[in-house]
Amino acid sequence: MRSISDHPDLTAEALAAANIVPSTMLATDYLNVFNEAVMLLGLVADMPDMIDELKAWEPLSYREHFQRSGFQARDMAILAYEHADPAVRGPFDALSEQVAGQIGQAIADAEADIAAGRQLDVAIAAAIVDIQARLMVLDGMVHGTSHDDQPGASAQDDIDALFD
Repeated sequence: MRSISDHPDLTAEALAAANIVPSTMLATDYLNVFNEAVMLLGLVADMPDMIDELKAWEPLSYREHFQRSGFQARDMAILAYEHADPAVRGPFDALSEQVAGQIGQAIADAEADIAAGRQLDVAIAAAIVDIQARLMVLDGMVHGTSHDDQPGASAQDDIDALFD
C-alpha cells in the first residue's frame, strides 16, 4: 500500500489545503461531474425541452475531470489520485463508471419518454434517487467513511449492498 510519504508534494497538510482527503487522496470536486447531470435530469422532469442540454452531458474519468477543470489544485488532485491506494481507487473508479452508465441510461430513457409523450416525473425521480444513493457511497469513499468504519467492511461491501 502506498502512503502519502511516497511523494514529497503529497503531504497531509498540502492535500488538506487543496481540498483533497489525505487518507484516500481523492477530492469530492470530482463528484460535480455527476451532480451536474443529476441537476439537469431533475430539470428535464419539469422542462422536457432541456433534454438537449442533458444529452450534451459527458461522463468524465477522474483524470479527465481534473484535466478540464478550473480546480485550483488540479495537478495535485491528479497526482494524489495516481498515488491513491488501489484498494480505494479501484472500487471508486468502478462505482464511478456504474454511475456514469446509470446516468446515460436515465438520459436515454428520458429521451424515449419525451418522444413517446409519456410522463417523466416518476421515472426521473426514481432514477435520481438511485443515482444519489450511489453518489453518497462515492462521497463516503472519498472521505474514507463509506463503510461506516465497521471492522472488516470495505468500499466494495457498500457497492455490493446497493445491488442486494
